[in-house]
Amino acid sequence: MCVRRSPPNMTLLGGCLHRLANFNLKVILPIVLLLYFYVQMKNGVPCEAEVEPICERQSTDGASASQTMAEIMHDDGHFPYKDEEALRIEMQAGRPRCDCPEPPDWLKPVNKRRIEEGKKWEEQKKKLRDPLSMCKAMSPLSYVGSGITVEPYQLVPIIGLSLHPYIEQLLPDMNTDIILQISSTKRLGKPRLSKKIYEIEKDSQHFSVSGEGTYVLKLNFKKNIKLLKEILNNNILYSSDNYELDVRDKLQLTFIEFTVDIYVHIRREPLPDLYDPGERNAITDKVTVITKTFERYDALDKFVSSIHTFYPNLTIIIADDSEFPKPIKKNHVKYYIMPFREGSFPGKNLALSQVRTKYVLFMDDDMFFTNETNLEVMLEKLEDQNIDMDINCGLVNNLAKLRGLRNIAYNDTQGYCNMGPFSPPNRQVPGYPQCMWGEMFIFFCMAKTAVLRKIGAYPQIVPAAHEEAWIDTIGKAKSAFCEDSSVTHTHYRNNKYDKYRWETEQLMPRNPMAFFENNICYWWSYYQFPGVNKTDLKVKSPFE
Repeated sequence: MCVRRSPPNMTLLGGCLHRLANFNLKVILPIVLLLYFYVQMKNGVPCEAEVEPICERQSTDGASASQTMAEIMHDDGHFPYKDEEALRIEMQAGRPRCDCPEPPDWLKPVNKRRIEEGKKWEEQKKKLRDPLSMCKAMSPLSYVGSGITVEPYQLVPIIGLSLHPYIEQLLPDMNTDIILQISSTKRLGKPRLSKKIYEIEKDSQHFSVSGEGTYVLKLNFKKNIKLLKEILNNNILYSSDNYELDVRDKLQLTFIEFTVDIYVHIRREPLPDLYDPGERNAITDKVTVITKTFERYDALDKFVSSIHTFYPNLTIIIADDSEFPKPIKKNHVKYYIMPFREGSFPGKNLALSQVRTKYVLFMDDDMFFTNETNLEVMLEKLEDQNIDMDINCGLVNNLAKLRGLRNIAYNDTQGYCNMGPFSPPNRQVPGYPQCMWGEMFIFFCMAKTAVLRKIGAYPQIVPAAHEEAWIDTIGKAKSAFCEDSSVTHTHYRNNKYDKYRWETEQLMPRNPMAFFENNICYWWSYYQFPGVNKTDLKVKSPFE
C-alpha cells in the first residue's frame, strides 16, 4: 500500500495553521465575545432589520443593560422551556412497561378497589419524589440546585451561591441598580438575611431590603458589588415555618432578569434504631432465630436441637398456629401460640416483633443446622459497610437454588406487572466472589432486624407465602445469596399437615391479596390467568 507524503515545507505550514486556529478559538474568540457583550451593555445594540423583534425590547437608557445581559445569558428562542411533567414522561421512555390484562373472575371483586387505592399511593409518591433541578445554560450565578436540607421550623443557609467571574466584571458598568429577588414558590418557608449583613451594612443609601418576613425577599444593592458577594456567601437564609416530615420547597432567585430554581428539602430526620451488641460482642448477643410452625412437631424438635447443638445459647422464637399447640419448654426458646391457621405472614410478624437483637435469622421449621452452617460468615457481610447488604441468604441443601431479580413492568393507570425473573450480568457482590445479588431466594436468611421490620409482612396473606414475601423487599432491601453457609432441608409430612397444605395450595393461585398489596395487575407464576401470554403484555421500548 502506497502512502503519499507531503513535502516538509507543506507539513510545517499545516502545523502552523493548526496551532493558529486553536489560538483563535481558545483566546481571541472569548475576548471578542466579552468585548461584544460589554459594548451591548454600555451602548445598546444597533437595530437591524433581521433582529427587529429583539430591538423592540432594547433602548439606550440604563434600564436596558440588565435586560440585554439576560438576553445574552438566556435566549428563550434557543432554550425552549419544558415543564417538569413533560420531562419526566420523556425520562420514563426506557422503563419496562406492560398492558394489564383483563382480570380473571376470582380477581375482579377487588381489582377496582386496588386501582383506586393505587392511584392514591401514586399521588403520595409524587409528593416525595426528587424534583428535577433544571440548570439553565450560562447562568450568571453558580448555585446548588438541590441537596439543601432543613428540619421543620429551623434555618439553613442557601449554600453555593456566587457570581460568574465575567458577570462580576460587567456589573459595575450597569446603568441601573442591581436587584436580587428570592421567592418561596410553595410557601413552606421564608427567605431572609442573616443578622451579620445588617451589622455590616448600616448605610441604607447603598442597600435596601423589602419583603422581610414574607415569602418574597427583594434586595437592591445600588451597585454595591462587594456587599452582593458577601450576601451570596451563605448569608441568604431559608426559614422553614411549616410542620412537614418530607417535602421540598422551591426557591426562585431572580437576578438581572435571569431566574434559577433551588430546591430546599424540608425533612424531619428520624432518630436511629440501635441495638446493643452486648459486652462480649458474641454472635448469640447479635442474632436471633425465628420461625413459623404448623402441625409438624417432629420437625420442630429436630429444628431446635440442631440449632442448639452448634450454637447452644442462641435464642429461638417460634410462632405456632397449630390446632392443639405443644409448646417447647427449653432454655433460649420463646414460644408464642396463635389462633388456629392464622397464617404464615401473621406468624412471621409476631416472631419478628419479639426480636431484641440487631440481626435476625429466618428459617422454615423443616430446615436444620449442620457442620456447614456458619452464622459468623453470614454476619460478616451484613456488618461490612462497603457493600451495604441487608439480607444474606445461604445455601439450603436438597432444595433448588433460586437466583435473579424480578422483572417489574409498569402501567400508567392499572398498576404493575410481575413478569417473572431475569438475570442481568455483573451481579457478583464486590469482595465476595461466592455471593450474588438478587431478589428471591430460599428462606435461610440472616437480615438486619430494623430493615426487616420496616418491610414487614402483609397479614392479609394467610396461606404460606414465599415469592409474595420477596416481592415486598423490592426497592427496600439489598439481598444476596452466598454459598459459604448452608443448612439441610428434609420434608416432614403427616396426614393433618398434608390436608391443610393441600387446601393452601388450592387457595394460593386465587388469592387476590398479594395483588392488592403491591398494586399488581398481572403476576407471572402459579397465579391463574387463563389465555394470557406475558410476552404479549410487554410494551416495546422506543430504544429497542
